[in-house]
Amino acid sequence: MALKETPKAVHASQPAVLALPVQILTSGDISRLVREIEEIEEFFDKAALQSTTTKAMPQASQQLTVLIGDNKLNILHKKDRESIDGFLKDVRQKAPVIHLSFATDPKPDFLMKLIVWFRSNAHPYVLIKIGLQPNIAAGCVLRTTNKYFDFSFKEHFEESKAKLSVAMRAST
Repeated sequence: MALKETPKAVHASQPAVLALPVQILTSGDISRLVREIEEIEEFFDKAALQSTTTKAMPQASQQLTVLIGDNKLNILHKKDRESIDGFLKDVRQKAPVIHLSFATDPKPDFLMKLIVWFRSNAHPYVLIKIGLQPNIAAGCVLRTTNKYFDFSFKEHFEESKAKLSVAMRAST
């Protein structure tokens, strides 16, 4: 199933395309949610085989809870669990990933603002991958599969180095 911007299923046999909350940022988040859904599905499969269940249902993470709530789904319904599982696997496989490198760890609220911007201006299912490059001093380096943008202080300083040399020679 190709990722679409509409929240409707393409065919009845395919999972619905869901809204991806901003709390889900990375492909690692997607993988954790897939494992979580599989654990919940396994719980219900075992519960169906046993007349009495001694274990409690696995607790849903905050990210899964937001995903379920935003899409008005019910984790107790098998069809909804299958929709979530199919959607997450599709996003993990096909969503565009933007690699961002910073000099230090960015704050979570800053990352949320970035993902909101990318999802509203680039693609509704963009995922980000965060890296650290202390040598860039400030700013960031952004990389996609076919583009590279250096918004770092280091790059800006390198571009200005020639101007600074010319200005220093002119003043002597």
